[in-house]
Amino acid sequence: MKKLNVLLIGLITATFSLNAQDDNPLFTRAGFKAGLNYANVTGDIEDTDARIRMHLGAVIEFPISQQIYIQAEVLYSAQGYTFDENGEENKISLNYLALPIISKFYFGNHFSLETGPRFATLANASESADDTPDEFFDSFQDFDFGWIFGAGYKLESGLFFQLHYNLGISNIINTDIIDISSNNSLAQLSVGYLFKTKNNRRQEPAIQE
Repeated sequence: MKKLNVLLIGLITATFSLNAQDDNPLFTRAGFKAGLNYANVTGDIEDTDARIRMHLGAVIEFPISQQIYIQAEVLYSAQGYTFDENGEENKISLNYLALPIISKFYFGNHFSLETGPRFATLANASESADDTPDEFFDSFQDFDFGWIFGAGYKLESGLFFQLHYNLGISNIINTDIIDISSNNSLAQLSVGYLFKTKNNRRQEPAIQE
């Protein structure tokens, strides 16, 4: 009798759980984002100033539970820094193809705290002072790794806003060429949109004749 009662309770619990999931289904959504970068470097490269540049790319949001989502992104991220060279400003451009993988922890329906790793590969590097030689690109590492901290706000429509800080962890300088160490420092303000799929579009009420 006890086993029967336990089985019955288990079936009732499972039924309520399935009904709850049906009432609040979870869907993967894809979209895009764009925004501003406030980029600089830290470490052995001293007396640098930040550059305001841009980023843009595609995003996809995977649900883990009602409160936890994973957002994977493929971004073009224009970064770099400036410094004074012989009385003139030299603008260093470091442009990356980045893959952030962000865990999003929602509080309520809209606000989220966000963190996760960021992998990036250097697409090109240049400076404004002179014609950029190949050796200049070779003085930077091809791969960059960092960790993202931030927050987001998403509307029911799919429009969202994010404020992230990427803490550079790996050395961006090619130490085989130059014996110094430096890391990227990057703050990002983004706006984006997640499209609704066929399954999670709002159903229109039937028209009664």
